[in-house]
Amino acid sequence: MFWIILIATITICAKLWRLGGDGYDLCRNPGVPIVIALSKLLMVSLIWWSWWNLFVLLYIPALWGMIQAFSYGTSAPPHKFWVWVFGKGGDGNYPPVEIATRCTCGFFWSLPAAIFAFYHGTVGWILFGSYALFLTIMNGLIWYFIKNVEHNESMVGASVSVAMIV
Repeated sequence: MFWIILIATITICAKLWRLGGDGYDLCRNPGVPIVIALSKLLMVSLIWWSWWNLFVLLYIPALWGMIQAFSYGTSAPPHKFWVWVFGKGGDGNYPPVEIATRCTCGFFWSLPAAIFAFYHGTVGWILFGSYALFLTIMNGLIWYFIKNVEHNESMVGASVSVAMIV
């Protein structure tokens, strides 16, 4: 059952993230955080039910805030920061700036999964660290290797939803 929930969540989040790129803003944010948190709630509730399980719903405002605060457009603060560091790339065509920007976003988007780690204890923190590293690197690699915008955005959404394993 857990695998079905995980695969369904990854598939739905990939589609929602892509729809967000097509201008359906509510699909990406708050759609993706809501789907991930509700799926995680279902998964932990299958093990045992407790009001404590509702704690995982804090993931919704946490990821929502991170997506709002950290984006990778050329006018976004992370992009401007890396342009400043590298001294060029403001037009969005300098690969080191683009990769660093996307890695930065991936890192910050991974932080809300700490809510899941807190819920699961020591093993959760190990999984959280692995997920943070995964999303940080994956977000940069996706930009570098996948030039098709539809596939690129779908992969980012799928990668974000891997938070379910934490």
